[in-house]
Amino acid sequence: MTLLKRIATLLVLTLAIGLAGCSSLTLAYQQLPLLAGLWADGYLDLDGAQRSRLKEQLQTWHAWHRREELPQLQALLRQAHAALDDGVTRDELLALERAARASAERSLRQAAPLAAPLLATLKPEQWQHLQKELDDKTADWRERQTGSDAVEQRAKRYVTNLERWLGDLDRATLRQARADTEGWQFDLPSMAQGRATRQARTVEGLRAWSRQDLGTGTALMMQNLLPLPAEQAYREQIIASVLKLMNGLSAEQREAVRKHWAALSDELGSLL
Repeated sequence: MTLLKRIATLLVLTLAIGLAGCSSLTLAYQQLPLLAGLWADGYLDLDGAQRSRLKEQLQTWHAWHRREELPQLQALLRQAHAALDDGVTRDELLALERAARASAERSLRQAAPLAAPLLATLKPEQWQHLQKELDDKTADWRERQTGSDAVEQRAKRYVTNLERWLGDLDRATLRQARADTEGWQFDLPSMAQGRATRQARTVEGLRAWSRQDLGTGTALMMQNLLPLPAEQAYREQIIASVLKLMNGLSAEQREAVRKHWAALSDELGSLL
């Protein structure tokens, strides 16, 4: 995930059901092992035997997630629905965030013993390939954040995440969301520090898994879902914007959000 997406765990259903942005949640979820395998191979440059092992382990994990976590995501939708009825408070938003992190932690704990044997087979050059890929992603990120259209691109990503979560929004709400982002203070050194910290934790966590130190590896990766002190100011701006926008929805818009969430819940139910 990018740094913005990590901070935007406030948009908890975007985190929990990030595939909702696809034209078909059902199709995207069914293809998750394939998509995750391609993503992992891109970072690790696996050989044929490693790809075969990864495919088997992803299918095992996916079956578990479908059985155990999809009902939890439906429960998150119900929790969000209840919060919307009487106006969303900061505490309710953060409770949803905690629930999404709990789902992520359960998923990582399930993945750890499956991933460990594969990670143990990685050669030094494959670890180097992973580091290079992460460094290249960071360089691309920094270039985007310093570009002349950086503010516009942050606004676009924010609006996209909002509409993945809430469904189509009216023009007035979208204008407000974009206006909010234009006023945000974005401290590039702090954000870069956070990204570097998470990158290092990710590699350290994967190496811990490769040594069968599953608890340490999982704990390191879970830390990546928590904001660093230097990022807190930016996080507070997102929280304030989300609360203002959600509580400013008209009755018609709130009903549209409920229908959007009902459709997502039905799709999740069809996958059980």
